[in-house]
Amino acid sequence: QPTRVDSFLFPPDKIEMAGEHFDVVVVGAGISGIAAAHHLKTRCPNLSFVVLERRKNFGGTWDLFKYPGIRSDSDMFTMGFEHRPWGSPKLIAPKEDILAYLKKTIDEGGLAKHIRFHKN
Repeated sequence: QPTRVDSFLFPPDKIEMAGEHFDVVVVGAGISGIAAAHHLKTRCPNLSFVVLERRKNFGGTWDLFKYPGIRSDSDMFTMGFEHRPWGSPKLIAPKEDILAYLKKTIDEGGLAKHIRFHKN
């Protein structure tokens, strides 16, 4: 029997999407979504998961905003991932460096196959 959560119906133990079944759905491929995907892959290897991103690219805020000079407002050593520390000497990083860091994290972690873009 499906469980009603708000206006969505979820099966009791798995989420089905176009014939695919997942134990966990992560919403958004920003910094937190990428971190969640990494932890699911490394700490919960028996769970299937998908990251749904409504936009055409990963990065969340860092991909969304386009104004000139966008950069982090806190140091990247604090904002970076524990499993992949920030390696640049720039403490306050520009958007392009942050997106490159996220891309490398996705690639090195084998996370790209779990991300679905253009999903509302």
